[in-house]
Amino acid sequence: MNALMIAGTEIHQDQDGRFSLNDFHRAAGGEKRHAPNEWLRNSQAVELVEEIGKPGNPGLGRKAEIPALKVVRGGRAPGTYVCKELVYAYAMWVSPAFSLQVIRTFDATVQAGAANDSTLPVERLLPAAADSFDAAKRIAEGLGLEGNQAVLSANRMVKGAIGVDVMQLAGVTHLINEAQELAYTATELGAKFDMSAVSMNKLLAECGLQRNFQYRPGKKRWEVTPDGKPFAVIVDTGKQHSDGAPVQQIRWKESVLDELHKFAQRLQAALPKSAGGRV
Repeated sequence: MNALMIAGTEIHQDQDGRFSLNDFHRAAGGEKRHAPNEWLRNSQAVELVEEIGKPGNPGLGRKAEIPALKVVRGGRAPGTYVCKELVYAYAMWVSPAFSLQVIRTFDATVQAGAANDSTLPVERLLPAAADSFDAAKRIAEGLGLEGNQAVLSANRMVKGAIGVDVMQLAGVTHLINEAQELAYTATELGAKFDMSAVSMNKLLAECGLQRNFQYRPGKKRWEVTPDGKPFAVIVDTGKQHSDGAPVQQIRWKESVLDELHKFAQRLQAALPKSAGGRV
């Protein structure tokens, strides 16, 4: 089994594969009332240790000659070491929430270990790969990636974490190209209308797609309005302001051209007409 980590605490094992209950105690918060020796005083813990120790008790995944519990006093790694069944019992004694965390961590570690074993059949790899890919995709999306970018990033994370190329496993050699729009700066957009960047920014503001606001004394910048969000893309320029904040730039999708055209039509319709019907 791969190394266990609970709440940022590494769980050590002894040479017989038992787990350090002291490490689980630290992972649970380290409260005195949850100390291993306190748990071992309750009758249910005592009865469970005795039950596991009975000859011929099946399904425990342990060699019969290895005790379920061992207390080490002194030496380099003192503490209380127990089998997995006792870990589960201890975790439930601490709290249902901690118990759930422990069970899920054990399951994830076992699945990851299975995924790293290339000799196992594909059907054994699928649960580990699916769970890992789902978690990795959520991470990618949390970092702002979308669509194919999120999928490719998730696939790289899974391959790096558990050694499984999910796309290869699924027989996917390429992803269908997503519909994309070119995005223009105010300067590039203005060039389409023979306008300067300053004039285009003012026009975008008049259309209600952005606004100019003062974010600190003497400093203003353009900000996308709720109406403008469907047409805007915010990108990092790689530069920084004097205060260290990243410099961002608004780029406008091609679809904003339709909005500008509609705005021009509204302006034209609002102009007074002469008696001959001309504007």
